Amino acid sequence: MTDDLESTTTDRPGSDPSAAAAEGTSPGPEPAPDIPASQVETPPALPRKSRTRWAVALGAIATIVAASALVISLFTGKAADAVVLGYVPEDSVIYGEVRLDLPGDQRANLGEFLSKFPGFADQSTLDTKLDEVLDRLIGGVSGGSQSYSADIKPWFAGQLAFSVGPLPDSSALSGPDPAALRDARFLVLASVKDEGAARAWFESAIAETGATTSTETYGGTSVTLVLGKGGPQGAWALLGEKVVAVGDLASVRAAVDTGGASGFAAKPEPQAALAATSGDHVGFVYIALRELVEWSGGMAGSDLAGALPVDALLGLVPGWAALAVRVEGDALVLEAITPNPEAAAGQDGSRTSAVADHVPSSAVVLAISHDYGEGILGTLDDYRSDPELKPLIDSVDQAIALLGGPDAAIGWIGDVGVTVIRADEGFEAGLVIIPTDGAAAGRLFGILRGLVSLGGASMGVTVRDEAYAGTTITVVDLGDVGDLVGLAGIPSEMPGTGALPTGRVELAYALTDQVVIIGSGPGFVRHVLDTTVATSIASNERYKALAGRIAGGVGVAFADLSAIRELIESGLAGGDPVARASYEQEVKPFLSPFDALIGSRSVEGGLSRSTIIVTVK
Repeated sequence: MTDDLESTTTDRPGSDPSAAAAEGTSPGPEPAPDIPASQVETPPALPRKSRTRWAVALGAIATIVAASALVISLFTGKAADAVVLGYVPEDSVIYGEVRLDLPGDQRANLGEFLSKFPGFADQSTLDTKLDEVLDRLIGGVSGGSQSYSADIKPWFAGQLAFSVGPLPDSSALSGPDPAALRDARFLVLASVKDEGAARAWFESAIAETGATTSTETYGGTSVTLVLGKGGPQGAWALLGEKVVAVGDLASVRAAVDTGGASGFAAKPEPQAALAATSGDHVGFVYIALRELVEWSGGMAGSDLAGALPVDALLGLVPGWAALAVRVEGDALVLEAITPNPEAAAGQDGSRTSAVADHVPSSAVVLAISHDYGEGILGTLDDYRSDPELKPLIDSVDQAIALLGGPDAAIGWIGDVGVTVIRADEGFEAGLVIIPTDGAAAGRLFGILRGLVSLGGASMGVTVRDEAYAGTTITVVDLGDVGDLVGLAGIPSEMPGTGALPTGRVELAYALTDQVVIIGSGPGFVRHVLDTTVATSIASNERYKALAGRIAGGVGVAFADLSAIRELIESGLAGGDPVARASYEQEVKPFLSPFDALIGSRSVEGGLSRSTIIVTVK
C-alpha cells in the first residue's frame, strides 16, 4: 500500500472483540490500546497527494462493482432478507438492493426468461453466459485491467446494496461548495464469500489509483481510510466476514455499529415496504418520500424554498415509496408501492372497465383510469381546503365557471381511456369516456361548440357535423398544418428533417348514450363507433390473457410492443441501408422477443400498488 499512515483506534462504547471471537466471528486485526474518541486526531495528509485521490479510489471500486450489478439487475429477491440489509444504518432515508444471488425462484425464472434471447437458449449455460457478458463489461470499464470472473466473482456473494442518509442540513446547502455537503452520508454494501480475496481485491484496486490510506480499529473492526486534504474522505471495511462496506467514514462506522442486526428493516415504514412486495425479488428500492420533500423545502436559496407550499404538499405526499423488480418465466415484473395518502382522491374498488369494450382490437396503446371525474373533483376539494393552495384553485374555478362550474365540466366523467390504434392511414389517437351523466356531457359539449364557433371564426377555425351510423360526428377544423406552424413561430422546414407534413388538422367528437369519443379526426371516431364487444380489444384473447395477470385494479395500461416495433421499422424502411442492415443484425434480434406491456394500479389495505409486466414470447 502506498504511503500508509500510522493506525489509530476508535472503539465504540460497548464493543467487545473477545465476545465476537467467542461467537465464531472475526473481530478484525488485534486492536490497539483504547483511546478516547475525543483524543483521536485525523491522520495528516501528505502535501503531494491530491484532494481528489479518495474520490478516484472509491469511484473506481463503485464503478466496477455497480457495473457488475447493472447487467444482471436488468434480468435478475422474496426469499430471506438480504444479509446486507442487516448492516444498513438505521437512520437511512434511501435504501436499495440488487439480488445477484437470484434468491428463491429467480434463478429458474431468469433462465427461462433469457432463453427467449439469442445465445441463451441452453439454460444449463446461464452462469457461463452471464459471466461472459460481465467480463466484457468490466473489461471495458476497467480498460482491460479487471475481469468479473477472475477478479470479482471469487469474493462477491451476489448481494449489492446502497443507503443514503441521514440528510445534511438543507438550509446550509447554498453556493458552489456548501460545507453541509461534507455531512452527506452514502454507503455501498456488498456480500462476501471469501474475506481474504475481498480484502486483497480492495487493497489492490485502491493501490492502483495511487490514493493515500490509513487504518483505524473501530468497534473491533479494521477500517481503511482513504485520505485527502483535511483528513479522511472515505473508508471501507470488512464486516463480520460477510459484508464489505464502502462510503464516507461516518457511514462505514455506522455500519460497524449495527453488528449485522440493524434496526432499519424493523422500522414501520421500511418493514411495510419490504412486506408489501410480491414474491422473490431481484431488485428493491425504498425512499422516505415525505421526509425528502420536507428536507428539500428547507434548502436555502432554492426555488423550492418559499416558492412551493411545502407544508401543504406534505399532506398529499405518501410517507414512503418502494420499487421492487422480479423475474417470471416470460416476463419482467415491476411493482411500485406507496401508502395511500389520506388526502389522495380516488376509489378503492378494483374492477374491470367498460372502456375496453369500445376500443378497437387494433389498439397498440391503451391506458384506462377509473372514475376520473370523481378523482379530479376530490383532488380539487383537497387543494381548496388548504389556505396555501386555495388561491390557485380559485383561479381554476373562475376559468371553468364559463362551462358551468366544476361539477358541470368534470362531474359527468366516469372511466377514461386514452388509446392509439392502427389504421390504414397510420396512427389514430383519442379518448374514450364512459359518462356517468350523458345529459351533462351533452350540455358541456354544446357550450364548447358555441365557444369554438364564436372565438375561432377569426382564426379560420370551422365546425361541421357529419352523420354516421345514426350518430352525429362533430369535426373541428383547426386549419392547415403550415398555418398552425407559422402561428407557433416554428420554421416550415426544420434543419436535418426536411419539410414538415402538410394537410388539415382536425379534432372530432361524438356522443352516444354509452360513450363519449374525442379523437384526432373523424376516422378515429368512426372506428370506435364501429367497434362491438366482439371486435373490441376486451375480446382479444392475447389482451384478455395479459389483463388476467393484473386483476383489474383502478386503472390499466397496455402497449403492444411487437406492433409498435413493427410500425417503427416500417417507417425506417427507406432509410440508410447500412444502418438498416446493422439494426437487423445487431439490435432487432434482442428487441424481437419483447411482446407486450400490461400494467395496473390498485388501492387496497391502505396501499397503492402499481404493477407493470413486460412479457416476452
